[in-house]
Amino acid sequence: MCYTGGVDDGGSPRLGEVVPVAGLAVRVSRGLSGLVTAALVTLAVAACAAPAGGGGTAPPTASTAAPSSTAASGVPSGTATPSPTASSAGCPAGGTVPDGAATAPTADLDGDRRADTLWLSGGPTRTLGVRTASGAVLSTRFSSGSPIAAKALGQRLADGSAVVLLDTGRSVALYAVVDCELVPTRNVQGGQYTFDLGFTGYGTGVGCADVGNGLQLVGLNAAPSASGTTFEVTRTPIELQDRGASARNGRTEVLAKDVPDDDPAVTQARTVTCGDAPPPVAEPQS
Repeated sequence: MCYTGGVDDGGSPRLGEVVPVAGLAVRVSRGLSGLVTAALVTLAVAACAAPAGGGGTAPPTASTAAPSSTAASGVPSGTATPSPTASSAGCPAGGTVPDGAATAPTADLDGDRRADTLWLSGGPTRTLGVRTASGAVLSTRFSSGSPIAAKALGQRLADGSAVVLLDTGRSVALYAVVDCELVPTRNVQGGQYTFDLGFTGYGTGVGCADVGNGLQLVGLNAAPSASGTTFEVTRTPIELQDRGASARNGRTEVLAKDVPDDDPAVTQARTVTCGDAPPPVAEPQS
């Protein structure tokens, strides 16, 4: 359903460690550099998050590859932008949205019960950000090998987690707003939790559903049969901890079997949505 391996320009998964090249703070910028070592491997669902009932990684099976302890190098990634702690009044005001950035209304992401704004800026320093109703600007830089313009949507879930889904066309990187910081959600291996959109075979979409405890993030997969004429659609709940700072996979369930390509379940499994979240903001193109 998701993976820690990166996606290169050809769509092949890569294994390596993400070392963000820069972080954009509300008031202060900071840089980080390092070496990234990559090797092509085949990844499975367990490489992104552990199965329900345990905090570790799943052992290899006939259909599950041994997970890696390192993060992806080709998927969107970011460095958290530090800012003061949120309160019922929202995050303290500060910072500005870059000129030319695209903006769109989003859900309440800082917990003050007021709608916030998502923004994306393009160019050499591609940036994802949130401007809260209180006037705080939170941001993180990201990169992607996909030529498709990025899109982002935000939502507050039933457990109180505030998440942002960054869709770059080949994968969706998961972020959360925690203590007035926009942080990459980490999987059990320490890499950024990332959903596949059909390029590695472990997922085709992202959604949100009530699977017993209110609105929850889920990974979706429409897998073709051997003949390629019908599909099996599955759903995997994503279990968030620390208000969205970390995540692991829950137990996968089958939603539909032997359904045609135009079945509504297949169509839904190929989308990136989250309940009644406002429409996503799209990265501006020069």
